[in-house]
Amino acid sequence: MIWEIDEASRSIEGLDERGRARPEYAASLGLVPAPFGRRALAATIEAAVYVVLQLPMLLVALPGLVALTASGAQPTSGGLLLIVICAAVSTVLTTAYVMTQLALHGRRGVTLGKAITGLRSVNVRTLERPGFWRGAVVRALVLWGSFAVPLVGPVLVIALSPFFDGERRGRGWPDLAAATWFVDVRRGLNPYDVKRMRIARKTVATDLQDDRSELPSLATPVGEQSAAAAYIPTSRSSGGVLGALRADGAAADEARPDIPLTGAGLAPAQASPEAGPSVAGVPAWSPPAADAAAPQPSPVPQAGPAAAPAAGGAAWVPPRLMPDAEPAAPAGGPRPSPAPVPAPSPAARAAAAPSRQAPSVPAPAVPTPPVREASATLTLDDGGVIEIRGSGILIGRDPASSPGDPRLVPVALADPSMSVSKTHLAVIRAGADLVAIDLGSTNGTAIVRKGVEHPLTPREQVALRDDDTIRLGDRHARLRIG
Repeated sequence: MIWEIDEASRSIEGLDERGRARPEYAASLGLVPAPFGRRALAATIEAAVYVVLQLPMLLVALPGLVALTASGAQPTSGGLLLIVICAAVSTVLTTAYVMTQLALHGRRGVTLGKAITGLRSVNVRTLERPGFWRGAVVRALVLWGSFAVPLVGPVLVIALSPFFDGERRGRGWPDLAAATWFVDVRRGLNPYDVKRMRIARKTVATDLQDDRSELPSLATPVGEQSAAAAYIPTSRSSGGVLGALRADGAAADEARPDIPLTGAGLAPAQASPEAGPSVAGVPAWSPPAADAAAPQPSPVPQAGPAAAPAAGGAAWVPPRLMPDAEPAAPAGGPRPSPAPVPAPSPAARAAAAPSRQAPSVPAPAVPTPPVREASATLTLDDGGVIEIRGSGILIGRDPASSPGDPRLVPVALADPSMSVSKTHLAVIRAGADLVAIDLGSTNGTAIVRKGVEHPLTPREQVALRDDDTIRLGDRHARLRIG
């Protein structure tokens, strides 16, 4: 199958609702408009080189033709040959010079004068190369056409038109026709430095996303939050503390049936002594608290069977105490109805009521079985192996220690393409499970399970399974548990 990329559907950053380039976006990237003085100096240098290449024509060929025409004498073979040679040399050198200038301007946004003065030309909308035909040829035709009106044309088109630019970028009429813009690479960013330009675009995009995000206040009482979503502080960014909305467990499971979330087993407040680590402000895992409104069974010395693990491998939940089993129904007959329990008398209820002075007797503690941490490793696409030790690990190009739990081990991941963020992903232990959390990475994280890729929402906690493949930007890692 052949895949075709539709270049017309490409999204261009830095445009307003009318499709015009926004000067403030280019300024946020670090691009500086070219000063008028150096633009004039670059044009003077290029014109001087053009005149030097025309000297054989101006000094030898043209005067010789004028003398022959005025005298009307028969030209000698030697004099005629000299005139032809000088004219040919000037024509060939000038043509080569002009074509080289046009090609360099269209492909690299630079000419001889611009290279000497530290200027570059870019397309004003895409901030990339201007293009050969419109960016170079059209602009040159407008410049040369201004000389059709001696003195007035060059002064108006070249010298005065940049001062009429409403955006104050110094773009004259030739630049408006060619959709070009000149920038200063000595005082600002070089738009043809691909690596620095990509980092600048990512930085601006991240800052804009942080500024536009509406984050709830950390001082909001828990009682005022809706039952459908709860605020969880997750990490810090240039705009402050980031938070995530934790959806209800049933809704989250319906939205992502293949990857079970651990939201139902996360307590946003206190954690139990057996709780696992917290990452970047995310509260540690703890078993779900029982509903206070639900009736509690009477404690008995003998405990029932342990609750089954939750879907997707949730951590072990303490077993609920069950009442004595009912008698089995006889074979082939209906189950006998239980004997009615007589209602207690008022005297019995008064005797059973707890006394104000009598100390309360705590319910017998339910023993918690020990949790064995299974060994887990991540095998990278380049053959490297990362062992998940202790509370968990932080993965990125230069991961910083987690402010929520400094016990997480930072693991630096080499990525020449810069697709992996500095602090990209956290893999932590939540009881007997492993949980993956995307820490607001630029290029995102996804889990590939059974050939299906599931992108992770930033700050979302997703339980991992054996043989899962984690995609971090352009890098991949395969999980092995046990």
